[in-house]
Amino acid sequence: MNRQSYNFIHERDASPRLLLSEPTGCTAEILLFGAQVVSWKNERRQELLFISSKAVWNASKAIRGGIPICFPQFSNLGTLEQHGFARNRLWAVDNSPSPLPAVTTPSTVDLVLKSTEDDLKSWPHRFELRIRICLSAGKITWIPRVRNTDSKPFTFTFALRNYMPVSDISEVRVEGLETLDYFDHLLQGERCTEQADAITFDGELDRAYLSTPSKIAIIDHERKVTYELRKDAMPDAVVWNPWDKKAKALPDLGDEDYKKMLCVDSAVIETPIALKPGEEWKGRQELIYVSSSYFSGTLDPSKVLGYMGMK
Repeated sequence: MNRQSYNFIHERDASPRLLLSEPTGCTAEILLFGAQVVSWKNERRQELLFISSKAVWNASKAIRGGIPICFPQFSNLGTLEQHGFARNRLWAVDNSPSPLPAVTTPSTVDLVLKSTEDDLKSWPHRFELRIRICLSAGKITWIPRVRNTDSKPFTFTFALRNYMPVSDISEVRVEGLETLDYFDHLLQGERCTEQADAITFDGELDRAYLSTPSKIAIIDHERKVTYELRKDAMPDAVVWNPWDKKAKALPDLGDEDYKKMLCVDSAVIETPIALKPGEEWKGRQELIYVSSSYFSGTLDPSKVLGYMGMK
């Protein structure tokens, strides 16, 4: 039987949240509203996720920041609300038997969202969406699973939207997406090819990179920090920063917040997942945080992406 260990906490918002902690002192907080991770701290109590200075905590909508879940639709690429409804629903702790390996660390929780009659009015497909969140030293892992519990097939898109804090967006590099095709959402989704040896930022950027590698590095020169994003069964990767004009147009984002944040998402966008009745899709994402002073000076993408090995 899977062994989960977490504490319920109630602070500032109406939605209960779960606290995961592990022996080195790392912690993660997860809202039951949206199954959204809203805090991830390392052993030095440094916050590793970005939360907007104007985030709304009243459990009426997803928080601007952290790691919200986009299902069954990414962005506005469909008929549903932006990024689908899963991030705006109350989830439950999942105590049902799981086909996943037995939990070997207590810093794990399984959550579940099942279709409701209201959901069926806007998206007429019965489903079960489960997610396992595991915390370990310097790493947090998501394992999402979607099962078709309907009598007819359906398709969906999916993303984990990773809001990461940065010291200065102008000093950040994203490596691992060189030479790849992407949909540029600032050009009505036009398909383009990345020409730069790394993605850097001097204005608004909103791109969905296609057929991406399993490892992507987000390097913050000033903080001497690297986030390594590892993913499986989520072939696309969205890179987004709203810059100044868009930031001012978003009511739940501070006017200057764009300077201190970057989204790099694990996603399924170009080719939606198709499930027949009874079928299940499973993905995986790991976010790894590592001090990258080792990489300061000359940055070799192969060293950055290979540094953590298979830890």
